[in-house]
Amino acid sequence: MSDLQQILREEYEKNLKEIMDPNSLMELIAEAMDFPFQPLDEEATPEGTFNFDPQQLLLRMIPDIAVSEIGWSDVRSVEDETGQSETVSGPQRKLLEDYLTNIAGGSFEERIASLSSFYEQGSEMLQEGTNDRIQLITNAISYLVFYKTLTKIVTNFNAASAGFSFESFLATLVSGRQIEANTGTIADYIDNSTGKEVPVSLKLYKEGQLEVGGSYTDLVNDLIDPNKWPGSPNKMRYVVCTKDLEGDGLKQEGAINFYQWDFTLENVMDILVITKDSSSKNIMLPQQVVSALLAGQQSGADVKLPERSPLPTPEDLEKVFVDHLKTNLEEIEYIENADEVGDEIANTLKWAKNDDLFNKNKTRGSGGLDSRYVWRWVVSSGLSSEKSILLQVKDAIMNANLSVMASQTATALKDARNKEIKRMHAAGEFLNPEESAREYKKLGPGQKALALQNTLGVIQAGHFALNNTESLMPDAPVNAEHLGAIKVGTKYVAQALDQVRDILNEEVYEIFESLKILSDSLNSFFANGLKDDTLAQTSINNAENIQTKEILQPDE
Repeated sequence: MSDLQQILREEYEKNLKEIMDPNSLMELIAEAMDFPFQPLDEEATPEGTFNFDPQQLLLRMIPDIAVSEIGWSDVRSVEDETGQSETVSGPQRKLLEDYLTNIAGGSFEERIASLSSFYEQGSEMLQEGTNDRIQLITNAISYLVFYKTLTKIVTNFNAASAGFSFESFLATLVSGRQIEANTGTIADYIDNSTGKEVPVSLKLYKEGQLEVGGSYTDLVNDLIDPNKWPGSPNKMRYVVCTKDLEGDGLKQEGAINFYQWDFTLENVMDILVITKDSSSKNIMLPQQVVSALLAGQQSGADVKLPERSPLPTPEDLEKVFVDHLKTNLEEIEYIENADEVGDEIANTLKWAKNDDLFNKNKTRGSGGLDSRYVWRWVVSSGLSSEKSILLQVKDAIMNANLSVMASQTATALKDARNKEIKRMHAAGEFLNPEESAREYKKLGPGQKALALQNTLGVIQAGHFALNNTESLMPDAPVNAEHLGAIKVGTKYVAQALDQVRDILNEEVYEIFESLKILSDSLNSFFANGLKDDTLAQTSINNAENIQTKEILQPDE
């Protein structure tokens, strides 16, 4: 307390007759403790108390974190002094991490369950977790930060922008990282909450409008290579979220339901065989491949495979899309660096993986873009505030996709391939989806991987899709697990706050009680010419009590 004592002594020497009120005293303490000061309400109150609104004070205690997909995805690899590579989070990512690491649970499932239960059992949950008073406050504030930030994501942004920010938010919650676009995977981010990297594909839709889908080729490639995801070999996890909200804009209230299930090398055919015809046909196997594998063949060298498709993958086509996009952006006078802006748009628009971007036909190279979705995305992108410029950016995106479609339509090789596939169908050389799924079960893991590489969906670069009912099926083959519901809206943030009000009030009340005693003791001590040492010691003791409330001090 030497700094505080020195400041008080200097203040007294300036004006011995000045009797300090609570606000001036807080200014002195703030100076000594390097803590921002906000004046108290000076309105007269009952004797021996201060007039402050605990509810308003506690609401102000919930930090307001800026929503930033780019900032939250800022995870870099740098070399330390020994030349070893280490992962470092950018400032916005680090700030969010510091709060979310206090959410209880060792896995994503456990954390969502904890957040879901907090509304009704928050006080009990916190007190069961620790007896440390400072940690209690830290944990309480961390839950409130989560709810407040999630509410901002959902209510302050349109569906397109909210989806991107939501992805970054969840990646931070699981100590993971987002996956860059055009990297040959259907995954959006890595879940590292348990120390093992699990690839995750995230879907966020309105209740009843859910569709889980994507590039069948990318899904197959994710499943067949056991070394692609060492932490979770031959598996792709889906986190499926449905929004059940009422109201518009900032007044939206409701809940987000969280579900989770896995595509694996074992269940992929069982799941896709129950989907609509345009999706289930992806798993159709050539009869010659099945016959050879069932005869005991184990490798591609021993199996006579049909000619592979000349069609590029969605990632290959995305490169074509980005090239056309950059060329189109060069025509916009406002854009100074078309290459840089084009890459930025590509990384957030996610042409190869973002199914919402497309109309009913979502196959890359033949599907058209949803003009309304593109416009909403452009408006929320922050590229410009001028409508004329945003319209030009929208046209650049739409026309880049048209150029990709034109390049594929004009490929004579595509016609030759389609003719060959039609011939194979007519000749009965493909098993139907049900037969393919049945024969697939008879194969070993290595044979399954080989079979998937030769399914019709890979040959044709197809697109798979599960509807709302299929995506949430609680039984086999999907086995979707409902992890919990997290409420969204200012009303529910207040409800969460009510759960920990007593814990926070107790700590805040003790601080202000000590402040009141400190003020009274100092006033009496100064008014009596510094003669009563017991009053001085009382002031010091209460100042120390205030100082030890570390939760109110900023990080150094």
